[in-house]
Amino acid sequence: MNVLILCDRKAAGFGLRGQVENAIKQAGHRVQTVELSADELKPCVGCFGCWVKTPGLCVITKDRANEIAHSLMGSDAVVLLSHVVYGGFSADVKAFLDRSIQNILPFFETHRGQMHHKMRYGRFPAWVAVGYGESTAEEREIFRALAERNALNMRPPKHFCLTVQNAGECPAVVRELERIFTEEVGA
Repeated sequence: MNVLILCDRKAAGFGLRGQVENAIKQAGHRVQTVELSADELKPCVGCFGCWVKTPGLCVITKDRANEIAHSLMGSDAVVLLSHVVYGGFSADVKAFLDRSIQNILPFFETHRGQMHHKMRYGRFPAWVAVGYGESTAEEREIFRALAERNALNMRPPKHFCLTVQNAGECPAVVRELERIFTEEVGA
């Protein structure tokens, strides 16, 4: 299985990035890690060019967003490592997620009783969001709800959300990732 890890710049310093990479490799999967940077990714301008001018590709080509989106859609699973910021994704992760609307269509359909965009591709990789850093219980719950809503929009075959507040909790989260990638996603 090909697993893409999309992480913000703080993940390595928190100690989580290397542990997650190792856990997924230990489960027998190939890992590609991309460190996202809001400074390097141009912000989405809301032009919808990825829907009408260059379907499936962002019209902004002076950064790596299209390359990363291509890697994402070619993966079997994606892991988002994001610092929890007031319950949301970090600026680095959000900058990419904003630019990933190219992976859905501008048309709507009812899915699970709610209106959502139609899927551009026949499949989306499994989705694992890992929020890390000191946060309140309310912020962690908001993060889980946000990750769930993002997964609902992309409709991966399986999705998971984990949170970790400090380095001492990393081993438990890494064990859960090993379980997910051995029993749930990699099975």
